[in-house]
Amino acid sequence: MICYPNISFHLSTFSKSLLLSVALLFCSFHAFSQYQFRITEGKKGQINMPFEFQRNLIILPVYINDHGPYNFILDSGVSIMLITNPALKDSLNLQLGRNVTIKGLGEGDDLTAQIVTGIKMKIGKTQCTNMAGAIIPKDVLDLSAYVGMPIYGIIGFDFFNSFVVRINYVSQLITVYDTSDFKQPRKCKPIPLIIENQRAYVIAEVTMNDTKIVKTKLIIDTGAGHPVSLEPSSNPDIKVPDSTLDAYLGRGLSGPIDGHIGRIKHLAFSDIEVKNVITSFPNYSDVGAKITNNNNRNGNIGNDLLKRFTVTFDYSRGRMFLKPNVYFNMPFEHDMSGLELASDPTVKRYFISLVQPGSPADQAGLQKDDEIISINLKPVSEMPVSEIDGLLRSKDNRGLLIQYHRKNTTNYVVLTLKRRV
Repeated sequence: MICYPNISFHLSTFSKSLLLSVALLFCSFHAFSQYQFRITEGKKGQINMPFEFQRNLIILPVYINDHGPYNFILDSGVSIMLITNPALKDSLNLQLGRNVTIKGLGEGDDLTAQIVTGIKMKIGKTQCTNMAGAIIPKDVLDLSAYVGMPIYGIIGFDFFNSFVVRINYVSQLITVYDTSDFKQPRKCKPIPLIIENQRAYVIAEVTMNDTKIVKTKLIIDTGAGHPVSLEPSSNPDIKVPDSTLDAYLGRGLSGPIDGHIGRIKHLAFSDIEVKNVITSFPNYSDVGAKITNNNNRNGNIGNDLLKRFTVTFDYSRGRMFLKPNVYFNMPFEHDMSGLELASDPTVKRYFISLVQPGSPADQAGLQKDDEIISINLKPVSEMPVSEIDGLLRSKDNRGLLIQYHRKNTTNYVVLTLKRRV
């Protein structure tokens, strides 16, 4: 029998330039921290599983109660498994428990979710036979439209806490090891992790746009597509840079999240240092004011920074390893178009969901609800959403020939990209 304490969630989703950050921050949810995955077959103590990497998000096929596969986002920032598509509630005969209150990030009101228990979950050749989590009543995050493929949920701490987990972003391969069989990578210095409330934190030094170094506590968040997010309300020394872009950062469970996008001079932890990093600064009213128990956190580190390394998480020993890969020297860039896109994943169609005022897209005359047909004469139906994202942040002053459909007409326009951050 599981006894459920009073629970409050904080869930945020940052899109486009920040891509996606999903962070489930529980005030007290220790009853859900004991679920373990185990390797069921394959090489003793070690297995590999491929993943898709779309919009800087790790997507894994998951089987629930022997049905599936269902695409789930692998997110080290969430404390428990979350089903975001309520259609699974009826099709899988899920065992529903009590209601819980979700204190969502954003401008709106709280939501209610339901506990689900007794789930058999398979990911690759690993399995948990008695998983619990939560299901939200409607797909308010609309992850499928954002990622461009059907998304049914999010899995985090239970998976990372069961193994040593290595993520190779270049080969798009995850390797999981039994903790007793794992051997430390050669020539790789361990970086201490702080495991609190089913999330992993790292202590990092941040230099803003001056010489002042700020010590920060950041969540390691594989469910965040951006490089870094810092919350100015958490520390008076974390200041929004003078040169920033006012931006819509995405949508939380309770509505839109606004803030600023800029650059920090550098970020360092252990002997790792990255420079000139694109960083988001969410407004206090949309994020900081909604987090009642933040463990003195100052923000998070997402996949646009993590993907520059082969990352190994060892929760059992409170450490991780970072080995630079071929992406390490790739510059950090933000969207240069001012477009927000949503997709219909069933038919590979892309629509403009937002045009930022004064942006290159706005100046080119593109409008909300326009359907993008092709880019540089290549049909977008043949392009994954990550390829489109790459084009829209590819090079300052680059011209893209955009074919779009509006009402009953199809037109062409040259969109000239501009580095705005």
